[in-house]
Amino acid sequence: MVSSKLKKILLISLLLIYAHGLEEIITGFYPRDRYMIFFSSLFTDVPQATYWISHTMIWFFFFISFLLVIGGRWKFIVLALFGSIFFIELHHSIDALLTNGYYPGMITATFYPVVGIFYWRQLLIDWRKKNS
Repeated sequence: MVSSKLKKILLISLLLIYAHGLEEIITGFYPRDRYMIFFSSLFTDVPQATYWISHTMIWFFFFISFLLVIGGRWKFIVLALFGSIFFIELHHSIDALLTNGYYPGMITATFYPVVGIFYWRQLLIDWRKKNS
């Protein structure tokens, strides 16, 4: 079972993700990020990119929804997958160090490790309680 404490941390995480996305939009993240540049080069035009991105997201959403409906350990696997965001977003801080300056998304990205520690700690506690 997912504890109320983990649910609260998850809500804080979502608020952080939204704030982080807003910072990326305001500071012009997508034209500077090497991954965004690479993945956008895979598409020939905007309609093609829109189709594939929207459909991939909805297919992924359906799969994740199915795993959550199954429940049990799958619920914790989905939560662990969500928790990977706390590691992935460290690239903002790394890129800021490499460029020796501000990198879009860096300010809110500094909070990911802090929230991530609490998230992963509580997820492991909940996982152990479920398996004991």
